[in-house]
Amino acid sequence: MNFTDFRTLGLALISIALGATGQFLFRAGMLKVGKVTLQTIWSQLFQIIFTPAIFLGFLCFGLSSILWLIIISRWQLSFAYPLVALGYVLVIAYGTVFLQETLDLPRIIGSLFIVSGVGILGLTGKF
Repeated sequence: MNFTDFRTLGLALISIALGATGQFLFRAGMLKVGKVTLQTIWSQLFQIIFTPAIFLGFLCFGLSSILWLIIISRWQLSFAYPLVALGYVLVIAYGTVFLQETLDLPRIIGSLFIVSGVGILGLTGKF
């Protein structure tokens, strides 16, 4: 792995972290908005989008997407995209730490499988 690949990896990790942060912010915002249904979401959409946490979540996703365009311009999609699975692990951490969600054995084992799988792909992948 050369210096450019390390920089791209850094951008990929930032992009993934921003995507996971966006998901966390969506959930935090929706906890304030409350439950919605397919029928009621349209009448509440303006309120939902401009809930501060949700608005910040959209900003995180936008920035994540821009960074992702840089990544996939440099790396094969079949190598880059599996890294996105690391976002699942980060979301579990956010949920556990900030939202007091349950961290049970299946989530721990699943997270270990994800990290292991990404590691295996990274060792054998081509940039």
